[in-house]
Amino acid sequence: MNHEIPPRNTLVEGLYIGELSTIGPSNTASGIFKQASERCHKISELGLSGDIQVDKRVHGGSEKAIYHYPAEHYALLQQALPHLSGMFIPGSIGENISTHGLLDSEVHIGDTFRLGSATVQVSQPRRPCWKVNHKYGNAHIAALIMSQALSGWYYRVLEAGQLRRGDHIEFLDRLNNSIPVAEIWTLFMQHLDKQACHPTHTKVPGLSHEWCFN
Repeated sequence: MNHEIPPRNTLVEGLYIGELSTIGPSNTASGIFKQASERCHKISELGLSGDIQVDKRVHGGSEKAIYHYPAEHYALLQQALPHLSGMFIPGSIGENISTHGLLDSEVHIGDTFRLGSATVQVSQPRRPCWKVNHKYGNAHIAALIMSQALSGWYYRVLEAGQLRRGDHIEFLDRLNNSIPVAEIWTLFMQHLDKQACHPTHTKVPGLSHEWCFN
C-alpha cells in the first residue's frame, strides 16, 4: 500500500439518477439530466439501479459504472464563468455522487472505497463530451474541466451492495506507485503534444485500459 496520506472519509451528500432525455439540436438521447434521489439503490457491476446510461461508448459499462464529482469544483467553475454561476450546482454536470472532502488532487487512480455497502475502485477521470458544453450553453466548459483537472472520476464495482444519500464513503486501500486522478490530465495533455521532446510511456496502476499513453 502507498503510504502517502490517504483521502478522508466522508458522506454521500447527493445521489443523482439519470432519466432518459434528449439534448442538442438533433435531440440526441442522453442520461446527463439526473434527478436527486432519496431512495436506496442497488449497486451492481454496471452501476446504480435505475440510472440511465445511453451512449455506452463514453458512459457506463463496468469501467464507468458510477460517476463521482466533488462539489467543491462548482465554486471554481462559478469563478471561471460567473455569468453561468446559477447553473453550476451539484448534480448538474451529470454525476451520480456529490461530496465535500474528496478531490481529484487527493484521490488516486486505483483507490478502493467502501461506498454504502459496496466496494468500488477509482478507474479513470471523466472525459467530458459535447453534451456538457451544450447543457450549460457554453462551448468552452469541457476544455476548462480538462485543463484545470476538474473532471471527477469513475468507479468500477468490486463488490455489489446498496447506496442511499447520507451513506458513508470509507477509504480502504491504495495501490503502490499510484497517482492522483488530476495527474492523468497532465499525462493526457503531454500525450497530445506532438512536439514533446520526450514521448510519454507511462503505466498507471489501476487505470482503465481505454486510457493509453504509449
